[in-house]
This record gives sequence, structure tokens and C-alpha cells, in this order.
Amino acid sequence: MSLTPPSNERETPTPHAADKKTGLVVLQPNKLEGILQEINSLSIDAKVSERSSEDRSTDMGTAGTTAGVQTGNKRLSAREAAIAAMPAEARVLRQELEKHISLEVKSLQKEIRLAAKRVTKPGAAYRMNLLYARLRRLEGLLRQILEASYDTLKRLFVRIFIDQQKIT
Repeated sequence: MSLTPPSNERETPTPHAADKKTGLVVLQPNKLEGILQEINSLSIDAKVSERSSEDRSTDMGTAGTTAGVQTGNKRLSAREAAIAAMPAEARVLRQELEKHISLEVKSLQKEIRLAAKRVTKPGAAYRMNLLYARLRRLEGLLRQILEASYDTLKRLFVRIFIDQQKIT
């Protein structure tokens, strides 16, 4: 017995026959070239960049602003303008730094008092040890500021107030 299908099943249905059955006509591309042409017609730009990049011109704490000071034909960034406006006397820099560090020492002492109340919890001794180590570093920094040169004070001032970095 031969299992060949009848001749009418081998023929591809015409669009009219497909409309009668399902109401939907799907056209198939003839060859691989047809598929490639369809893909090319769908692409928006033939030269799509596969790399994405960010605009890093506003990094370093400027928070997306393009503020600057223009002096003559040279434009200064906000950071450079703040550095230029820094006090020139070592005494003033020293006072500002001492005030800032003493405020941080005071907040650390408060945090240590609060951590002492939770000393029975796991990990509390480790946290207190870290807080005391930071307090010792800040107090050591206060002692160093008293005998530091102007250049050292200036670098520390820029780091703390202009770049707004943590002390330790």
C-alpha cells in the first residue's frame, strides 16, 4: 500500500482558499535573500553604534550644572572658582578645618553614646571599636592641623569643603 497523498494536497493553497478557511493571509519570502531584505528594511540606521557612552563632563560634584566663571577668554569650572576664592591665610583655613572636625567629633561622640546603649547586641562591640578608631584619627588630625603648613591645609580644605569628601 502506498502512502502518497492525493495530488490536491500537494498544491499550495491560493490566497482565496486561505481567506475562505481562516480569513488570514501570510506571505512567505521566497528565499534567504527575501528574509535579509526584510531585516534590512526594518533597521532604522545601518550604522547602529554598539557602544553606549556617558557624558562625564559633570562628574566631581558639579551635579549636572555647567556653572563656571569666565575670566577673559578662559572659562573656569565651579571647582576652580571655589579654589580661587579660598582664603589665603593659613590661620583662616586652620579655623575652618578645626570647626568642621570638631563638629564631626561631637557627632561621633553622640553616636558612641547611642551605640553604648546597644552593647549587648551582636556586633555592637565591633561597631564601637570602629567608632573609637575614627574618633582617634580625627583627634590626631586636629593635632596635626596645628602644626601643618599652608599647602597641607590648602589640600585638606579643598578635599573637605570643595570636593566634599569624607575626612576618614
